[in-house]
Amino acid sequence: MPKSPRIDNEVLMEAGLELMHQNGKPLTKLQSPGRSMLYSLPGGETVRIRTCNDHILIVLAKHPTADAKLNIEGTDWLLIVMPEIERTPGKALAYLVPTKVAVEAVRRTHQAWLDTNPNTKGANTTWNLWFDQDGPAKANSFAAQWSKYLLNGDSEALGPEIFVTTTGSSNIKAEVEAARQRISKAAGVSPSAVKIIVDFGL
Repeated sequence: MPKSPRIDNEVLMEAGLELMHQNGKPLTKLQSPGRSMLYSLPGGETVRIRTCNDHILIVLAKHPTADAKLNIEGTDWLLIVMPEIERTPGKALAYLVPTKVAVEAVRRTHQAWLDTNPNTKGANTTWNLWFDQDGPAKANSFAAQWSKYLLNGDSEALGPEIFVTTTGSSNIKAEVEAARQRISKAAGVSPSAVKIIVDFGL
């Protein structure tokens, strides 16, 4: 069965930022290379945001060895953001987990998997944790295990896509931008998360 459409990562990130704000932990963006989502707390501690449309924390290891560097390392905290219902616009969930706790869990569950002598060629560098019970027994149910890290509050990952029908073209760019601003404010997301499609053919 094909998976349903994804919610844009930026929309999920904005929902996570809102939940942090609601919990008195506003984040400030840090300069970072590539697409890394690195932020700082008012006290100076650093936070890496990871988003996923599914209830999974996907971690990449630099090498398949047990002591390999993981792509979630390097900050004090890990903010994991996902939709409450997988791949579905609506309420967002966010877990603020100490990075050392997340790293320990990833390494421990990966080693437990290796101890079962799986049919692998030894080049596995994707080490996942499942929040539901869909994954391997030793690496699932982290929604329950990390329930104390779940942020309180209410924030929605909507990612609205608006269809506009028009018969004229005068000043369309300004109208679209004004609509984008209004929608983003109403939805509680950044303007860049609002996608507006103008269709002259309907």
